[in-house]
Amino acid sequence: MGNKLAASPKQSTVYSSLSALYKKGLEEKDNNVKLLDIDLAKDKFIIFSDQHKGNKSWADDFNASETNYIKALGHYYKEGFTFISLGDSEELWKFQPADLLPKNEKAFAAESAFFPNRFYKTFGNHDIIWKDIFAVSFYLKKYFGSPLKIYEGIVLKVKGLKIPFNIFLTHGHQGDLMSDNNAVSTWLVAHIWMPIQRYLRVNINSASKDFSLRNGHNKMMYGWSSQEKDMLLITGHTHSPVFASGRYYGHPSNKIDTSQQRETLKPCYFNSGCCCFDDGDITGIEIVDGSIRLVKWCDDGPLTKRKVLEEIKLAQLIEDLNKA
Repeated sequence: MGNKLAASPKQSTVYSSLSALYKKGLEEKDNNVKLLDIDLAKDKFIIFSDQHKGNKSWADDFNASETNYIKALGHYYKEGFTFISLGDSEELWKFQPADLLPKNEKAFAAESAFFPNRFYKTFGNHDIIWKDIFAVSFYLKKYFGSPLKIYEGIVLKVKGLKIPFNIFLTHGHQGDLMSDNNAVSTWLVAHIWMPIQRYLRVNINSASKDFSLRNGHNKMMYGWSSQEKDMLLITGHTHSPVFASGRYYGHPSNKIDTSQQRETLKPCYFNSGCCCFDDGDITGIEIVDGSIRLVKWCDDGPLTKRKVLEEIKLAQLIEDLNKA
């Protein structure tokens, strides 16, 4: 039910929306897309999405993951990472800003530690209110100061390579008719799904162990990115982690497992998963030390433990991408 209420993508619309956004970013014609030059030898990024912070009721999907999320951000702050929050950080289909913001001050404190020099935030379909600069100023100034700019997309231009190469980041709801600022789906979630979820005390986000293209929307994101040249796409939105389009398996080796390699797939699409799994786990994507990694932070007794789920050197990935 949750999936149906939140997704109704049409391929032509998705493709045209992503293409327009990416082009505007490259040409610096839209201040809603941030263009950053990065050096893989120096720069460090952690990408989390889909926290869905709520009001601490049983309908709040972030409850179980809050501790792991805050501890993970503490680690990345100390290690000098730049934090990219890739949309749906706040659950504003179910809750009003005034209801959830005061309940999440610890999480906001962990996030705002990166602000302003190491923090970038995009909006998603569940927090699309952050498209409005006045709403951002009114609700978030207390936690982040001012000015805080929230983007629709981010383009990382990788320097120091033999060929130009970009990493394009956006939430991934673009062109999804039931998610892209649709009042009907917002009403259905707030007035039908939330009461059911609260009554049954359920979270539909079960932890994923499969990092391939499991659903239609991820396949659509892959389809668009596979047509682009010299680019990786990283999104959230689906809550299903994807690593290099599902082409690589067998961590911790960076080599391709030819017994499981999917020859027809280009390793061009990644999904950060979410920070609201029902068991408290969170997943994210690191770009550091010349590598890209899918990581999980999870309970380890009373502690929080980081696990690398998949990893490959970006130089190897780019080489394989050009061969595909």
